[in-house]
Amino acid sequence: MAVVSVPRRHLVRSALGVAAVVGIAATTVLSGTAQAAGATYLTNIRTGEHATYDRVVLDFSAGVPAYGSTTSNELYQCASGKPISFPNSAEYLELDIASAAHDDNGNPTYTGPRQVTTNLPSLTGYAITCDFEGKLKVGIGYKSNVHQVVTSVLTNPSRIVIDVQR
Repeated sequence: MAVVSVPRRHLVRSALGVAAVVGIAATTVLSGTAQAAGATYLTNIRTGEHATYDRVVLDFSAGVPAYGSTTSNELYQCASGKPISFPNSAEYLELDIASAAHDDNGNPTYTGPRQVTTNLPSLTGYAITCDFEGKLKVGIGYKSNVHQVVTSVLTNPSRIVIDVQR
């Protein structure tokens, strides 16, 4: 599990230990405790509203891939460099995932929209910012009312869960 306190104080928790990083620069958190044994692909992205947090769930085909996360005040498409933004976003979390949204033959495994603006209390939207050569990046925008973002891994089915807590 990784925890990021926002907006500028980042607290990271993982199964390996606890570390605190304070500063203005982006923070990268590497998580790999549930790494998939073979190729795994993104199959679905879904969101939901709960009493004290909004949730983003990334579903995978076969096991949860290793991933890291970075917080920043901007998102970009990896191929074009074009900025991505969502209305009312104060900050973004970008997951760097050792996976893809397409199989080895180039067939899409995730057929949903590449960018979605939400109307949730804290979550402003999500976008696939990169899907190239086994690197998948998914960005999540959130409002200034967020005090903590928690990422965790769940299995059976395989998924990465991001809770944006108000």
